[in-house]
Amino acid sequence: MKKLLLLILVLIVSKSFAQDTEFKFSKEGITDFIVTNVDTSAKDLFAKTTTWIKENNKNLDAIKSTIENEKIVFQGYKENFSCTKAGGTNICSNAKYTIEITFKDGKYKFDLLDMELIGANGKSSKPNLNDFSEYYDKDGNLKKYMGDIPATFENFFNGLNKNLATYIEKKLKSEKW
Repeated sequence: MKKLLLLILVLIVSKSFAQDTEFKFSKEGITDFIVTNVDTSAKDLFAKTTTWIKENNKNLDAIKSTIENEKIVFQGYKENFSCTKAGGTNICSNAKYTIEITFKDGKYKFDLLDMELIGANGKSSKPNLNDFSEYYDKDGNLKKYMGDIPATFENFFNGLNKNLATYIEKKLKSEKW
């Protein structure tokens, strides 16, 4: 019985120190950051990420700041980021986002810093990434017409990170042929 309790305690403690590997949408906001493991140096991760940003971004000045081999901050833009049906009409918002990627040997941290949603009418709003209570009613349920919002956020930012990780892995594999 003592061994079982010890095992449960170890699992609980290890879970509390585990880093998130996917973004999750909740009433409390979106996951602060996620960490992706890649078996290469911070210098190599930095170089491959810089190339990935340049290859996947139409905006030539997408990279806003860098600290060589340590950190990159870039901006991106997604047309039709979020679409909802209202009164039989599809209403879409575009998104402008800022992401910081920090590098250590063997891993990188992918952090959504800022976001702006731009409606079809040109009006913009900045969601509070640490508080998505505006999307929920007083009972804690998603508001009407907001059912797709959590999946939209999760799928886009998890997909963006997965695209980066896949790009890095393919580059590493092609270098070792």
